[in-house]
Amino acid sequence: MQHKRVFWMLVGGKNTGSSRIHGYNVHEALLQKGISSKIIHRGNRKLTRKQKLRLLIILKKGDLLILQKRKDIDLSRLLHLLKIKGVHIAFIDCDLPKCEDSLVKYFDYIICTSTELTQLYQSKHPYKNITYIPDAVEYFALNLPTPVSNKKAIYFGWLTEARLQNIESLKLLFKTLEWGICTMSNNEKADIQWFNWRDKETFDIISKHSVSLIPVDNEEASKYKSANRVLQSLAIGNIVLCSDITSYREVINNGENGFICTSPEEWLSALNEISNQDRRDDIVKKGWETAQNYCMDKIIMNWISFLNL
Repeated sequence: MQHKRVFWMLVGGKNTGSSRIHGYNVHEALLQKGISSKIIHRGNRKLTRKQKLRLLIILKKGDLLILQKRKDIDLSRLLHLLKIKGVHIAFIDCDLPKCEDSLVKYFDYIICTSTELTQLYQSKHPYKNITYIPDAVEYFALNLPTPVSNKKAIYFGWLTEARLQNIESLKLLFKTLEWGICTMSNNEKADIQWFNWRDKETFDIISKHSVSLIPVDNEEASKYKSANRVLQSLAIGNIVLCSDITSYREVINNGENGFICTSPEEWLSALNEISNQDRRDDIVKKGWETAQNYCMDKIIMNWISFLNL
């Protein structure tokens, strides 16, 4: 069945990374393709009775409602009534915890943003329509970037205490080769406290550093992350040094378009390799070319095909 109208419930605004990347950006790309798409609710507060009634009035048979990380158990009754009306329901997830089975039973489509998360859902719900769609890059350098040659690395994104500790250890390690590490996050402990993630200035700041540093901690949730920060870094001409998880391995060919590091020796080896100008130029070029495969013009076709739009 081809859905004529798409409606979205997003967990946050444009400064919430997942809502921007998997919600607003996809919504806008659908509009550009001539597909009817409308955001009807944003934010993580529970819906009031009035809001639920409004949705029951607005949505019609054959419409598609997309829930972006909305895992509220109290949506169960609403989803049940929408299904009776003939509304189809899609769900997007990018993080643990996995959505409760009491909600999953209402989903016609499940989209995950990493292979590991997709496999988790498939193992728990083998008869559900589940797929992996990678994140689309948000911002590209229009032409092949000229590699930055400073000894500066940047970590950007969500900053937990575990990640802070990890980065502090890496700061000491990098310092032995006279490299510095800067952190950029909404966390008050970040070197650059940043909230305007939707602005182009975000990428301007990141691209002033030679390296995007993307370590992960030992928490189970880390292995389910998408490759978003890796891809965005490649797209603006940064050299990626990252930890070893499935999502990153799917993008990075170690030593060719970036580096996957699992030990202090490997982090240092990567820094030594990019001290060579020709080597650095080649890695930036290959990384930027890799990112082209994840532009929205290509990724949106996966959404349209899977969701029957």
